Amino acid sequence: MDLGNTALKIAVFQNETIKTVYRSNQEDCLKLDWSNKLIVLSNVASKEFSSALFEKGAKVLEITTDYSASFTSAYKSIDSLGIDRFCNVEAMANSEHKGNLLCIDIGTCVKFDLLDSMKIYRGGSISPGIDLRFKSLNDYTARLPLEKKTAYKSLIGNSTKDSILSGVILGIEAEILKRIEWYEAEFDDLTIFVTGGDASYFDFHQKSNIFADENLTLKGIYSIFCKHAH
Repeated sequence: MDLGNTALKIAVFQNETIKTVYRSNQEDCLKLDWSNKLIVLSNVASKEFSSALFEKGAKVLEITTDYSASFTSAYKSIDSLGIDRFCNVEAMANSEHKGNLLCIDIGTCVKFDLLDSMKIYRGGSISPGIDLRFKSLNDYTARLPLEKKTAYKSLIGNSTKDSILSGVILGIEAEILKRIEWYEAEFDDLTIFVTGGDASYFDFHQKSNIFADENLTLKGIYSIFCKHAH
């Protein structure tokens, strides 16, 4: 399970392969019978959720950055690193791609994480995602409306709504493309993974070195579990 700030993703693995992935929320998930089920959990949102699963009879293994991983870290505060970022880096470390690897996770926040060619995690960046930007415009102004996510491509918005969409959606796209440019200038042989619940609102896959993987975090969770289990 991958419990993020916005959504809960659940994957069933069998013989090291994802068989099923579905989205839920905490309330609906806790209505199910988890008796004697082993749940491996990445949790950045709710301290109470793992306890509630345990009370439903589940055997819960909650991932922390203390777990052994397939990479070493140069991050100065690894204990404060989000578990989703930790799992994304683990998934990259176990991918078939070599060289320098970059993850772009587009969800509640837009997160970049770099794993270099020596499998050393170097860190990255965090900035607000789509909904956070919409909400800040609504919260900190008197009259701007709260917009909803949608794919948007027009540079010039000819209404307040479209102006917000252009500013937020195309603003994030420009931010991501520019950061990719900076990373490619600094790191040769760079492979880029795009993941996250809001990645579908953008199209960065024209370049041959960019791969979309909506289940990257789940793969990292499973990989860390396998290392722990052994």
